[in-house]
Amino acid sequence: MSEYYVDQHYITIYTLEYGKEKLSYLEWFSLHKIRKLYHRIDGPSMEWIDSPSVGPRWHLEGKQFSEEQFNQLIQEVKDMPLVLRLIDPRKWVREYK
Repeated sequence: MSEYYVDQHYITIYTLEYGKEKLSYLEWFSLHKIRKLYHRIDGPSMEWIDSPSVGPRWHLEGKQFSEEQFNQLIQEVKDMPLVLRLIDPRKWVREYK
């Protein structure tokens, strides 16, 4: 791994525990096995800055989705009647606005 890659590349992640964080590649690499609950309902939960070879990644409650799958799931939640959202076992669905 080159010094340029380590020093210049950052990732913005969203987790259930800590919300939004901007980490260097080394910080992320040392923490990604511990923090498995990547989660964001309004966009990708992993966004690499200045690294076009690694695209954004979508996660809900730690489970990875393609952008298409993510958008489809969010649309299904938006289309749910409020009464069904309120009794859904997934906390993020119950709190979705």
